[in-house]
Amino acid sequence: MPDQNRDSFGSVEDLMSYLSAIENTVEDVANSFDAMTDKISESLRTTFGDPSWLPKSTKPSPPPPAPIIATPVGYFEASKDWVSRHRAITAAVVCFLGTGAFLIWRQRRLNRVKRRAKRGKNGQRTDVVILAGPPSAPLTRSLSLDLERRGFIVYIPVNSLWEERLIQAESKADINPLHLDVTSPSSLASTIRKVTALLHPSEAPKYPLRFVSLILLPQTPSPPQSQSIAHISADSWSDAFSIHLLSPFTLLQAFLPLMISHKSSILFLNHANTPSLSPPLHGEANVVAHALDSYISTLRKELAAIGDINIVQFKLGALDNGSDPDALKMAVALRHDHPAAPSSRPDSIPEQKKVRATPLRELHLEVFDAIVGKRRGTVYVGRGSRTYDILGKVIPQGIAGWMLSLKAQKEKGRDHKKADEVADDHQASPGWEKVDQISGEEST
Repeated sequence: MPDQNRDSFGSVEDLMSYLSAIENTVEDVANSFDAMTDKISESLRTTFGDPSWLPKSTKPSPPPPAPIIATPVGYFEASKDWVSRHRAITAAVVCFLGTGAFLIWRQRRLNRVKRRAKRGKNGQRTDVVILAGPPSAPLTRSLSLDLERRGFIVYIPVNSLWEERLIQAESKADINPLHLDVTSPSSLASTIRKVTALLHPSEAPKYPLRFVSLILLPQTPSPPQSQSIAHISADSWSDAFSIHLLSPFTLLQAFLPLMISHKSSILFLNHANTPSLSPPLHGEANVVAHALDSYISTLRKELAAIGDINIVQFKLGALDNGSDPDALKMAVALRHDHPAAPSSRPDSIPEQKKVRATPLRELHLEVFDAIVGKRRGTVYVGRGSRTYDILGKVIPQGIAGWMLSLKAQKEKGRDHKKADEVADDHQASPGWEKVDQISGEEST
């Protein structure tokens, strides 16, 4: 009996081992089937996921893009967007417009300011100005009338009876002739004593006069035709230096002690467009202009250690003298009385300008500001004055001379045709044609 139980027990163990082996085999087959199924599905997924191998006709069309709805943008938003994308251009435009607006506002503000000379409490005029320029020149007449209107007592140096009558013809009580001959030391000393006595009388007045400014108008030589240095005579050089340099230098030297005591301002007015470029065939004008610049520079350095004396140089461009019928009629009357007066010729007749020029009012305002000390150094007034000065310093002399010589060569032929007319001393100048026309109309 025990042997039978042992046999049955061994049979059960064998059966269990067989079942375990079958279970393992089935599990391995199932795992292998799952792995193979995963590979097949992955291969199918890869193959059908990229339909490049399919023909285009079988491919579905892509979906349409989503519609873009345009939102309306106002001017402010559009401008803001443009500014954010162009910051450099915006900064440049703002700087340009801002600077221009500031300059225009400043100029208009200065023009609105009333400019009047100081007076005593009783209304008496106390500021004296000496305007040293040709009395027949339109610029001298315009400045003298403007300074008198603003409350100054104006004295204009004269050395002939005709010039004295020219000033008296203005019929202004505060525009007076000042007899002065720079070629005579005794006459010059006598004039200085008279001016000193006028400013410092023996009896001290309640409101003493003050010598506030000396205005010099050195005239730039303007020969009838361009000449090379080889054809300028020694007499022409001597006359140019005597009239345009020696006379104003002597006058300033004579009044210098008086100006130092009164701390007067010194104003130089000279035309600078042509001399700034130093063109050929303008030897006299170039030499005179550069000599004047050197003189002013030296004078500033010497007077800087003496006291507060304001020295202002005006470089004038194209100024609009206008057409003054009163000046023409006055010149007609004076020409009948003094037909041989040399200084009454072209300077007393303002010629009409063909180019756009700066009004004289701007020069009047700048001169007043320089007299009262609001302007110092160099002041540019007139169209082209600053531009020509910059070009003369920047452009090489060879290029500037070549450009100007082209124009000079074109005009050379016309100058030769008019040489006989210019050499005739008895022939009237172009400016006097207007005087002759007015004289003929008055006689009829």
